[in-house]
Amino acid sequence: MDGSQNELDDRPPASVLAVDDQATFRAVLCRIVNETHSLVVVGEADSGETAVEMARTLGPDLVLMDVRMPGIGGIAAMTRIKGIRPGTVVVLVSTTHPEQLVEAAAECSADETLWKSELRPSLLDDIWHKHGSA
Repeated sequence: MDGSQNELDDRPPASVLAVDDQATFRAVLCRIVNETHSLVVVGEADSGETAVEMARTLGPDLVLMDVRMPGIGGIAAMTRIKGIRPGTVVVLVSTTHPEQLVEAAAECSADETLWKSELRPSLLDDIWHKHGSA
């Protein structure tokens, strides 16, 4: 292994806020995050409003956010989170195909938009290394 890979392995895991209004899917998000090498869950939220407050208080490195939720919803919550913490990596996840969310995701400065069925530990590791671990 080269020196840069060793440096990546030595850093503490990035903190993640998992957001979904359905407890079952929040549990799936947490399980996937906990299977990554570079991430650790530091909080869970069941609404966009709660996610914004938790982002303010916890200061997560990365937020995984469901798009469709009651209240302000994922896209509006992401816009608020990016306004508070512009350096936070935000990933929108949805059952709607990402190609159908591209315009809305761009408006809120999401770093990535994923289909829920595509979520894998290796993909989250790749997203973190691409966007957040410079």
